[in-house]
Amino acid sequence: MSKQVTSFNSRVSPTKCGKIFLVDGKRIPFGSFGGPLKDLSPIELAHIPAQGLINKLKLSPASIDHVLFANVLPTTTDTLYAARHLALKLDLPIKTPGYSVNRLCGSGIEVLSQAYMQIALGKSQAVLCAGAENMSNVPHLIYGSRWGFKFGGLKTVDLLSDSLTDKYCKTPMGITAENLAEQYKISRSEVEEYVLECHRRAVSAYAGNLMQEELIEVPVGKVTLTKDEGIRENAKIEDMTKLKPSFKEGGVVTPATASAIVDGGVACLVASEKYVEKYGIKPKAEIIDFEVVGVEPTIMGIGPVPAIQNLLKNNELKIEDVDLYEINEAFGSQVLACQKELKISLDRLNIWGGAIAIGHPLGATGLRITNTLVNQLIKNKKELGISSACIGGGQGIAILVRVI
Repeated sequence: MSKQVTSFNSRVSPTKCGKIFLVDGKRIPFGSFGGPLKDLSPIELAHIPAQGLINKLKLSPASIDHVLFANVLPTTTDTLYAARHLALKLDLPIKTPGYSVNRLCGSGIEVLSQAYMQIALGKSQAVLCAGAENMSNVPHLIYGSRWGFKFGGLKTVDLLSDSLTDKYCKTPMGITAENLAEQYKISRSEVEEYVLECHRRAVSAYAGNLMQEELIEVPVGKVTLTKDEGIRENAKIEDMTKLKPSFKEGGVVTPATASAIVDGGVACLVASEKYVEKYGIKPKAEIIDFEVVGVEPTIMGIGPVPAIQNLLKNNELKIEDVDLYEINEAFGSQVLACQKELKISLDRLNIWGGAIAIGHPLGATGLRITNTLVNQLIKNKKELGISSACIGGGQGIAILVRVI
């Protein structure tokens, strides 16, 4: 066990409500692209874990002051109403407001940060943070048809694939990962070894009954989804080596070394010290601080590095003071670049596997990795953890938590 950091200097001033907690969280297993969850709207994907969390904590819906919803690609017309409709589906009072957040792949951590700020300002005592993405249902767009057309064909766009290119710097997300591989001299074999370990860790976490704490099973027709569908129990290097690079000849990014495209939903409760005392709830972790930064868009995957560095500096911590880290695996080479730059030991990073195995439902991911991190800390009798994500367009976000 690493040393326990029982006190440190945070830049965050004491709030009106004392400590602010990530009380608990639930999620559904992430379904494969075009798989069993493809017909569920983002609101439905979030409602299942949110209702499960409320039931587990025995919360009165009237005690929740606000709903925040993280979503990146609205895939149904009612997704625009996501936070409000989720509140109504959960039987929260009519007066309970909500709004949706889109900081791309950082959206899940962003809603936790915004919930913290609401409570710190005394505006709320308890905030339900949800995130969901139905990536299977991302539509193709048709431009010009509203006004009619006389000559030529319609202009159609695949919103899913097209949104994965940064138009400002004309760079696909996969190329940003290739740029980092080149900059940090990361070989394809190194990435594939990391990916293999990612799947092994996820398989081991399920075998050890570690992941199940955060899951709510989902019956879909004749099938009940009980685990993340992207995990490969029999992942082999020799199978990965047969795949062609997706973005660059001789590159390291292949379908095996990028995050799995999945459908999923997550919900967490953020609450004040006064709230948990009033309702007799034992929270899992305290939210200490958070950070968001901008980076060069063509290497957007390096975003977690300055975000984590700033978070450590502002709280007078060193890399080794933090017991466990979760850095979202947008791409294998991207996580390895961050790991090399930060000098994080691999045995303290993504210890139950990351998004390459578990999946990356954009808006839900930040909530998933932060809640998973808290559960990892508890299971391993550790104290401090940081979860972080890179963000398309060139940003990084990170959040620091401490288990109770």
